[in-house]
Amino acid sequence: MSNLVKRTLSGAVFVAVVIGSIWLHPYIYAVMMLAVIVWSMLEFYDIVIKDRVRTGKLTGVLIGVSLFTASFFYVQDVVSGDVFLFFIPLLVFLFISQLYSENHYTFRAIAYTLTGVVYIALPFSLCNGLVFPFNDQYTPDILLGFFLLLWTNDTFAYLTGIAFGRHRLFERISPKKSWEGFWGGLICTAALSFVVAKLFPVLPYYHWLTMAVIIVVFGVYGDLIESLLKRNLKIKDSGHFLPGHGGILDRFDAVLPAAPMVYFYLKLSVF
Repeated sequence: MSNLVKRTLSGAVFVAVVIGSIWLHPYIYAVMMLAVIVWSMLEFYDIVIKDRVRTGKLTGVLIGVSLFTASFFYVQDVVSGDVFLFFIPLLVFLFISQLYSENHYTFRAIAYTLTGVVYIALPFSLCNGLVFPFNDQYTPDILLGFFLLLWTNDTFAYLTGIAFGRHRLFERISPKKSWEGFWGGLICTAALSFVVAKLFPVLPYYHWLTMAVIIVVFGVYGDLIESLLKRNLKIKDSGHFLPGHGGILDRFDAVLPAAPMVYFYLKLSVF
């Protein structure tokens, strides 16, 4: 089986699982997202070992899972904002735990551990605000549209770049990315935003169009940020989650800056 076929099949299964989980039920969505957070954070902590740093892996994952869970119930008004006070002892424990570590790079370990929380768990936690946008009623439309636009950009930026790519976008970090791919992805994603507006009329078309631009711009930055991380650590992929796609962090790298910026935009203009 060729690499292209493996990539296509595994990608189709991945998309079906993500869309199905979001569409079916809020608790299925939550379980899927928690699995993504845990897997992504473990990949992150495993690859930064190459920088001779052993992070507080279990503490970081616990903080990340707790952050998502707290925000999931907070946006539904099940719990008050006081629930976030419980992160204070977790953070204090992270610093204290390094006193008992044999790691010679303790503050670097703390920095990497917290980076895993901010870089991965926080953006996914903000997705809860997209599925409970107006009240405590679960509304998957915005997050589904978000992922459709994100994957459209990924697909058409890749295809356009392969076909027409001549001018490098950010050669120092990612030699294969091109301006032609960027503009191809932007045009196709912007065009699809009008279709998404028809599929999910929870938002008017101009918000979907603005979201498409935000997703394209910050999705590219997300890809470049992870490329910078992998280049610094001299690795090709974050893991081996999907054949032809690398690790699960590789699959969600564009989400990490794009989701917070979409949430920020919608919080100011809609919610």
